[in-house]
Amino acid sequence: MQRVLVFLMCTLFLSGCSSWMFWRDALPLQVVVNIEAEYNINPNINGLASPLEIRIYQLADREAFMQANFIDLYRDDQGVLKAGLLSKRQLDSILPSEAHKVALPQNSEIKYVGVVAAFSNYREAKSTAILSVKSGFPIVVNIRIDGVNITVTGEED
Repeated sequence: MQRVLVFLMCTLFLSGCSSWMFWRDALPLQVVVNIEAEYNINPNINGLASPLEIRIYQLADREAFMQANFIDLYRDDQGVLKAGLLSKRQLDSILPSEAHKVALPQNSEIKYVGVVAAFSNYREAKSTAILSVKSGFPIVVNIRIDGVNITVTGEED
């Protein structure tokens, strides 16, 4: 009797684990974007902080993104990035001192995440950044905005 009970418990345990893994694998993968804006972001001509427009790109290739300047990306991102562009998301304006989190569906062919920030003084700004990522796994992208600079880092989830 004791052997039967142990056998049943092991069977239930293993079937429970396998069904949990089934549901976990069925969840769609995401690109989670965490944005942290300092109080001084995107200063206008009077030096006052202003809201900032940010675009997130999922890319299969980084060459076109790396070679493009801000104006070309801002005006014609689809024409500039062409076949390397998998998806684009324009976020709501980021306000000074704001922390924001966005979850985007992950494209299965993603290799890079590109970020473009539309600073009012784009000539002096570091307005683009790119991050190499691994497709098929959860992706977390951390964007930090300080003055006229963006910094992008990744982490494993």
